Amino acid sequence: MRRLLLCIFGLSGGLLLGGCVDRYVPDVPPAERSNLVVDGFINPLGTTVIRLSRTFSVNTKNTGSAEARARVTIQDETGRSYSFTEGPAGTYTSAAQTLDPARQYQLRITTAQGRTYASDLLPVVLTPPITDLTWQVTPGGGAEVFLSTRGANNAQRFYRWEYAGTWQFASPGAISPDRRVCWRTDFSTAILQSNTTQLSQNSLIDFPLLTLLPGIELKYGYSVLVRQVTQTQGEYDYWERLRKSTENLGTVNDPLPSRVTGNMHALADPAEPVLGYVGVHSVTEKRLFINGALFPTPRPETIYFDPAYANCVGADAPAICSDCTLRGTNAKPSFWP
Repeated sequence: MRRLLLCIFGLSGGLLLGGCVDRYVPDVPPAERSNLVVDGFINPLGTTVIRLSRTFSVNTKNTGSAEARARVTIQDETGRSYSFTEGPAGTYTSAAQTLDPARQYQLRITTAQGRTYASDLLPVVLTPPITDLTWQVTPGGGAEVFLSTRGANNAQRFYRWEYAGTWQFASPGAISPDRRVCWRTDFSTAILQSNTTQLSQNSLIDFPLLTLLPGIELKYGYSVLVRQVTQTQGEYDYWERLRKSTENLGTVNDPLPSRVTGNMHALADPAEPVLGYVGVHSVTEKRLFINGALFPTPRPETIYFDPAYANCVGADAPAICSDCTLRGTNAKPSFWP
């Protein structure tokens, strides 16, 4: 193993202090350098999209590669199966379908090399609608989004959310009118979930879902599309372990990073690690528009600063300064007011 030894010396109070830091290069066993990663869930009321890839060694500069040319199916406990088509490489999509909620389902995968994998059989979980999305201005000039939903008391009580936020921006030195105003969509990366297990009713009222900091994203308005799923406790626990393993790192009291496995298994070798959890649940969604004109005025000019255009000065400014399509689209979204 190659080691890079860094020695740092400094003067403090007239004393020469020395310290050395070893760069740690983990010795990763070859068997753990290319595990299958399964990303997606079975949608019983629509199209199912599954993405397959492979992990890569931290000792290389490679990125995970798509697992192409696999055979992917949904199968119920009676053996009835539903097939997928591939496109692009590593992405597998089923036809829109309505699965029998009285049956249990699993995902089955056969790779191009003939290795077979399957998820645990799970019951269908139907997700209730998002009854309301609201927002209010935060004291700092940002926005907080609140969610309400209500499920049956005898239904699953574990919820998870993702969102896509779309906002408008303008390039400071557009080369033409159609290159000045654009829209950009960013997707949530944090794991957002909660449960109602300690509540008498299976409902969340004005649950604080996300906080948007004051900034250029809120200048002209912000459209957020929230997707909600209800899940089993097993799936909820998987995402909690993953959240703690990836988001709470940085202090001595945080857990050490570790591999989080789910409900996917290699049928020929139970000891082979497979990453991912394939749940069986429907999805509901709701969109909210945050009107930038409703914020109190005057608003501080500093929140309008767009860091993407920090270098847009002088004749040699980057091309991005005059063409907004280099970081977004100039096609106005159909949902934009």
